[in-house]
Amino acid sequence: MEYPNYYYDGYNSNPQQNPKPPKRGIGGYVVTAIVFTLVGALLSAILLPKLNIVYTDTNLKPHDTPYFQEFLPTPEATPAPEQSTRPDTGIASDPSVTPIPPAGKLPVFDGVAPQITNNANPILDIVDQISESVVGIINYGYSEEYSRDLEFGSGSGFVISSEGYILTNAHVVDGATKLGVMFVDGEECEAQLVGFDNSSDVAVIKVDKKGLKAVKLGDSDSARVGEFVIAIGDPTGRELAGTTTFGIISATARSVNIDGVTNDYIQTDAAVNPGNSGGPLINMNGEVIGMVSAKTVTASYDEYGNAIGAEGIGFALPIEQAMRVASTLILEGRVLRPGIGISVLTWSEMYAEKYDTPVGILISTVTKAGPGHKAGLKPNDIIVEVNGTAGLSQEEFVALIKGMLVGDKLTLKYWRAGEYYETELVLADLNSLGSQTVGGEADYNFYGD
Repeated sequence: MEYPNYYYDGYNSNPQQNPKPPKRGIGGYVVTAIVFTLVGALLSAILLPKLNIVYTDTNLKPHDTPYFQEFLPTPEATPAPEQSTRPDTGIASDPSVTPIPPAGKLPVFDGVAPQITNNANPILDIVDQISESVVGIINYGYSEEYSRDLEFGSGSGFVISSEGYILTNAHVVDGATKLGVMFVDGEECEAQLVGFDNSSDVAVIKVDKKGLKAVKLGDSDSARVGEFVIAIGDPTGRELAGTTTFGIISATARSVNIDGVTNDYIQTDAAVNPGNSGGPLINMNGEVIGMVSAKTVTASYDEYGNAIGAEGIGFALPIEQAMRVASTLILEGRVLRPGIGISVLTWSEMYAEKYDTPVGILISTVTKAGPGHKAGLKPNDIIVEVNGTAGLSQEEFVALIKGMLVGDKLTLKYWRAGEYYETELVLADLNSLGSQTVGGEADYNFYGD
C-alpha cells in the first residue's frame, strides 16, 4: 500500500506498521528504514524502503560523509507504497482480519500463457489477455469516528489459481480490518486473508468468485538482463486502475535491504508508483516472473547532504521465491522466521577507535516486547560475542539467526557505556512481533544510558 506524503517504511517483517504504507511497496507499503545518527547527523539509507512504491519516510535524513555508506553493505529500497488515504498513525499493525484455516493442500496453479498474434508488439496481446487476472486490493480500516470500515489504502495483486487465490505484498494488507478485491470490470468483492510473511513481503488472500482466470507463472531463474518486461497495477488506486508500464530487466538477483530485511530482487526500469505494490512483472511470453515490491527514489547524496533523486529503479520479488512462501502460507497458514527484534550494523575498527568502544555489532533499534527488549538490550549497545564467538559482522550475525529455529536460545555478550554484560534470549517468530520500537535509535552517545 502506498500512503501519500511518505514512503511506507517498512515491512519490518510484520504488517503491523502503519498501513505502512510501506509501509514498503509499490503501492502503499510498510516498515522503517534503518536510520542512524552519527556525530549529530542522521544516517539515511541510500535507497528508500519497501516498494510501497510511494512512501515518504520522514525519518530518513541525508548523511554528511560518503564513508558512512560502510554501514549499509546492501542497497536499501522503498517498498512501493500502496495508494492510501489513511491518516499517518505512526505505527501500523498486523492485519486485524483473521486468517482462514490452512488449506492443507495446494490449489492448482492453472494459469495459461496468452496467445501472441502480434510478434512485432506482443504487449498488445499480453495486456488484453492478462489484465483481467490483475486486481486492485483495497485495505479497509475500522474508523471509530464513523463506526464503520473506511478505505485506508490500496495496492495490487494477481490471481494465481482459478480457485480464488491471489498473490500480493504483505505490506499491502498491513493493518487491514477488511480486504476488498477490485476486478478490471469494476466489480469488488470481499477477500479473506490466507496468510502473510513480513520477511519476504508476501501475502496470499482468497476470494469466492467463479470464472477467475489465473496468470501463467514463469521461470524467474532464467530471467536475463536486457529482457523486456511490463508491469500492470493500480498506481494511484481506483483512479488509474490497470495501468501498464514497459521497461527492461536492469539486473537479476539484486540483493536489496528493505526495512532491515535483505532479499534478492529483479531490478527493472519499468515505472512503478504508489499502488503498484503486489502487481505482476511480466515477460514477453506473457508469464509472470516477479511481483513488484519496491523502488528506489534516492540514488545518493551530494556534498551538502542533499538527496539526489533516482529514476527507473524498481524491484520485483522473483516469482519462484514468492511462490515458495505463498505455497507454505496456503498449506500451513504461516512461515516461521526466527528473530530477536533488533536491527544491527557492523561496528568497525574505524568507529570503535573514534568513539573508544569495542568492535562488534551495533544495535540500532529494539522492537517493543521482542526477545531483545525482554533480554534488556538497548540502542547503542554493541554486541561483542554471540554464543561465545567474537568478531561477527552484521551479515554473519543475521545468517546465524536465520539458521536457527524459533524457540532456540542465544547468549549475547554486549558492551554498554564502558561496561560488559551478558544476557540470554529465546528466538521468536518475526511475524508475531510488532513494529513499535523502544529507546529510540542509536545516537552514538556512548556516555549516556
